Amino acid sequence: MKKNAKGLEERRHRIGYLKKFVKPGKIVEFGCGKGLVLEFLSTNFPKSLIIGIDKSQARLEELAKKRLKNVIPILVDITNPIFLNKSFDTALFIASLHEIFSCQGKRKVEESFRIAHNVLKDNGTLIVQDFLKPLPKLVEMGFRNITTHKRFLRFAAEFKARKVRFQKTTNRVRLDIAGALEFISKYRSPDEADWQEEMNETHFFFTKKDYETVAKKTGFTIINSLKLAKDKDWWSDIRKDIEFEAEYQWLQLVLKKTKGR
Repeated sequence: MKKNAKGLEERRHRIGYLKKFVKPGKIVEFGCGKGLVLEFLSTNFPKSLIIGIDKSQARLEELAKKRLKNVIPILVDITNPIFLNKSFDTALFIASLHEIFSCQGKRKVEESFRIAHNVLKDNGTLIVQDFLKPLPKLVEMGFRNITTHKRFLRFAAEFKARKVRFQKTTNRVRLDIAGALEFISKYRSPDEADWQEEMNETHFFFTKKDYETVAKKTGFTIINSLKLAKDKDWWSDIRKDIEFEAEYQWLQLVLKKTKGR
């Protein structure tokens, strides 16, 4: 089963929201992966020094192939503080905090915010984009083919982050919206290794209020808090397999390190 063909295009569209908030100069992305965000930053901020850190050697090797002239990759876990205080003008967590939460819990997410706070200069900017957990409610999800239906049953049995409880009918299920969205985000895993990784990872872990609470607790001032909805083309592709009517959103937080905090 192939991943959503429109997924990469949708990610690039979401990254476009970053441009107006990034402060040029010295920029660091925590959890840069193969460098999709770094490509965008390198193109739009060619005079900036950009650091990308990630714990995956394989991903950084893919990043190196892009030969981004003003980007320096560093192999390290993003929860390890390795930079001097007040080193950067902008820091970014783009789709990386949910991985920290999945592997190490809420405490490490808060610690990651503090690390970002420490490395930013006074009045520096932290930008966060990640999955947004919806408020609890029951929703219905239907399946347009037997393959997707069987995939859901496997997901419900194997997802390790939390118990997936659902009521089953002939070709539909009723469950909490967070569980439904977790399945939609994972069901097109391209191979068994990716599937197993996804079964250990929760995407929908923080509500908007949770993100904002952690940001304030770690010394940031909220400048902008924006919900980013999945676009219509992405949804139309998903609905070839799944009948589902509910929101699927990301949150973008723009935070400022206030001088003296």
